[in-house]
Order: sequence, then C-alpha cells, then structure tokens
Amino acid sequence: MTPPRDAPAPGSAHDWLRHAESDLQFARLGRADVGVLRNQPAFHAQQAAEKAIKAVLLHHQARFPKTHDLEVLIELLALARIPWPFTTPEVEALTPYAVELRYPGGFADVSQTELDEAIASAETVLTWAKAIVK
Repeated sequence: MTPPRDAPAPGSAHDWLRHAESDLQFARLGRADVGVLRNQPAFHAQQAAEKAIKAVLLHHQARFPKTHDLEVLIELLALARIPWPFTTPEVEALTPYAVELRYPGGFADVSQTELDEAIASAETVLTWAKAIVK
C-alpha cells in the first residue's frame, strides 16, 4: 500500500503525530456515539497521548521501548532532558486504558467524566507534542 503523497515519512516523528491525531479523533467520535462502550474511546485517548510522547522522544532522538506505560515514557523524557510541563498523575491515569480496559472482564466501566478527562488529557499532550515537533 502506498502512502499519500503528503504523508510524512513512515516512522518519523510527524508520522507518530499523525497517528496520535487519528487516535484522538477516533476517541472523540466514540465519545459522541451512544452505541460505543466508553472503554474503547478511552483506549484511543491513551494511544493518542502515548504516540504523541513517543513522537517527541523520536524527535529528540531518544530511544523508547515498546510499552503502553506512560510513566515509563515520561521518565524517558526526563532522562533526555525534555521538559514535561504537566502533572504526571493526570496523564499516567491514561495507562490502564491501554491494556486493562480493552477487553471484557473484571474491570469497572469508564464513566463519562473519566472519558472526558482522558480525552482532555490526550488533547493537552498532543498539543504540547505538536508544538515541539512542528
């Protein structure tokens, strides 16, 4: 499959941001659809934040592991001396949406307030990342 002509180089920081933006848009669309379980747009909000942070790390040529743990990624930002302007707990709260809530099981449903907060956190992180990567 050939990417569109205006698409960023595959695997570049801009490509990571493009995917983060798509995840965030998917989260917003899911939030508005009563037929979508709230854990699914919450997952995409987490993915948007994760991919945005990874785009910044990549932009600064900092290596990162394959992980969904935002705390690990935020620690890597600090090690690379990349300023993190947010309170870590508000963004780290997205981490469980990457794994624990993706599948049916013993976890509680995501409330509308939690989903709204997840999307707002992802929007904040993505805005920050886009300002850095430009």
